[in-house]
Amino acid sequence: MKSLKHLLAATGLLVALPSVAGTYEWTTSFAMGVTQYQVDDGNSIDLWVACPTDRGISAGLTVDGTHISSEQQPGFDLLVDGELYSNPFFTNCRVCDANFRQAFWDAFRQANKLKAVVGDRVINLPTTNLSELLAPFDDPANPCQSAWW
Repeated sequence: MKSLKHLLAATGLLVALPSVAGTYEWTTSFAMGVTQYQVDDGNSIDLWVACPTDRGISAGLTVDGTHISSEQQPGFDLLVDGELYSNPFFTNCRVCDANFRQAFWDAFRQANKLKAVVGDRVINLPTTNLSELLAPFDDPANPCQSAWW
């Protein structure tokens, strides 16, 4: 086996496989006009926030292979430092927009404790890097905008 690894390495065929474990911290990426922020906990829980340049913010939560979108009611709720926000990434109404802009966004980006609430289930999510990656709502560098604009 050792000689096979050496042979594959020498011929350039040895490929490192990606790890399947969670990152436990927020990351960001950009593709096709969308800035995306994402965190996973390594236990089949994944939260992503999408900020497209041509429409409002949206988010999705994957729990044990089931995807829940903020665009589909009732969406999912978040507990941010003990404060419950009901489907906070749904911003396509005046009240939803006001809640998002005036209360949720700054609390979310500065969260110390973050939990997703789906039905009876409360799921802990990491907050590492969240405040470093997310800009204040009114910052010109913030790509995340409400759908009600």
